[in-house]
Amino acid sequence: MNMVQPIQVNDKQALEFANLYSTGSKAPVWEQALVTLWFFVTYLPLDGVTPIRYMLVLFFVGITGIYYRTIVPVILKSWPLFLLPIFGLLSFTWSGYPSDAIRSGVLMLLTPLTIVVIAARLNTRQALRCLMFAGMITTIYSVPLMDTFIFGGPYESKNLFAIQMLFAMLLSLVTVLNEKEFLWIRLLALPFVPVCFVFQYMADSATSLVFAVVGILGLVGMKFFWISISRIRHLRSSMMMLAGVIVLITAIIILNMPENTMMQDFLRLVGRDSTFSGRAEIWRQAELVSQEHPFIGVGLEGFWQYDVGMAQTINENDFKPFGTKLTFHNAYWEVRVHLGYIGLSLFLLLLAWCFYRALLNWLKAPTMDHSALLITSVIILSSTFTESYIWSTFNTLVNLYYFAAVTTLGASERKFERRVPVIRRETV
Repeated sequence: MNMVQPIQVNDKQALEFANLYSTGSKAPVWEQALVTLWFFVTYLPLDGVTPIRYMLVLFFVGITGIYYRTIVPVILKSWPLFLLPIFGLLSFTWSGYPSDAIRSGVLMLLTPLTIVVIAARLNTRQALRCLMFAGMITTIYSVPLMDTFIFGGPYESKNLFAIQMLFAMLLSLVTVLNEKEFLWIRLLALPFVPVCFVFQYMADSATSLVFAVVGILGLVGMKFFWISISRIRHLRSSMMMLAGVIVLITAIIILNMPENTMMQDFLRLVGRDSTFSGRAEIWRQAELVSQEHPFIGVGLEGFWQYDVGMAQTINENDFKPFGTKLTFHNAYWEVRVHLGYIGLSLFLLLLAWCFYRALLNWLKAPTMDHSALLITSVIILSSTFTESYIWSTFNTLVNLYYFAAVTTLGASERKFERRVPVIRRETV
């Protein structure tokens, strides 16, 4: 008997066999609460929460040991996330500050581990909900500090505060638009969309405002246009190909325009100049340092130290106190300086793999959750050219970017169980 072809039962009914898939079980509420607490202590830099962070890290390590049968396979599938941290940890052998390098290397290694554990235990909606709650609590905490938003509020800079409010707004917006979410959670998220946007506007960060507009238009477009046209076969593929052709033609036209000022006009629009607010000078200093140690860099924690002359020269030129630990405001220069070309290669592999996974997950299932992860991944990837957030450990940008890649490898992974018989009925 051929079990693939439908078996006609009568004029209006046919017996067919469908594929049955399953996803991982939902994590209990108490575990989701701990994940929310973890996202919050990494979302907002509060004094005195370091012991809580260490306890939560031990919790994630313990969960890895208890549920090793389901978590270890996800770790192995996520191997590109761990290559750079392992190389960074090994850099203590050539770093001028080996003890600091070991500490930073361990934190780099634990950062993807925590995200993989969360992805293995929580599905996509649960994890985004926990991160949204962390953003909400941060927003409420920031209310009394409204007069200081222009200086960063609870953060060290206004740009960091603005981008944190950006992600709080986008996560709240995707929750409001997601019909599969609980109604009370959608209603709870609704007021945070305008509040977070206003807070972001008050921080006076033009770049994050551009990201906000792009994110809002992207999510609304996904909800009311892209998902709707999925009912028409091949239409989305055709539109993607057409968009690619338009972008390519536009790029060719712009590149062949003599003496165009579009780049300068765009920089002025987002509040930048040709020096990117002084970043270009810091990048030149980074290039000089990287040329002295081209392949393996100076090692983790090997540059921004009180007794490194060039680092203190940058502080002096930037009117920062002696010994201040700055950043190069560019993730790629951070890696070049500290881990050289080898580290940069591993970093580019990490970024490319994560974005590929986020795009692939969205193409397979263009839900609101995957759409939000793809849009935030684009924003985070764009920020790597002017900020070093993705180079840091245990922060919102790293959490989102890594999670977008590994979410479907864990609790949200769809697994084939078996083929089951179903009755197809024809309706008039």
